Amino acid sequence: MSDETSLVRVMVALDPDDFDKAVEAARGAGMIIESEQRELGTAVGAVSEDALGALSAAYGVEDVERERGYQLPDPDSPVQ
Repeated sequence: MSDETSLVRVMVALDPDDFDKAVEAARGAGMIIESEQRELGTAVGAVSEDALGALSAAYGVEDVERERGYQLPDPDSPVQ
């Protein structure tokens, strides 16, 4: 299995009072941060499924939420 397929997209809530250190700790736990929302105290990115536990336990990480997907039915579908 390649690393690419084992990555999961996540949004993390970070300690707003120590945001920079929390971001670095999340990176150190294996998170690839794509964007930071300092005002909201969150960051979005991806992490290996195997590193989810380490990310949850990292300094300043208050919550880890996996991205959820949703797909609308095809417009020609009988269920609308």
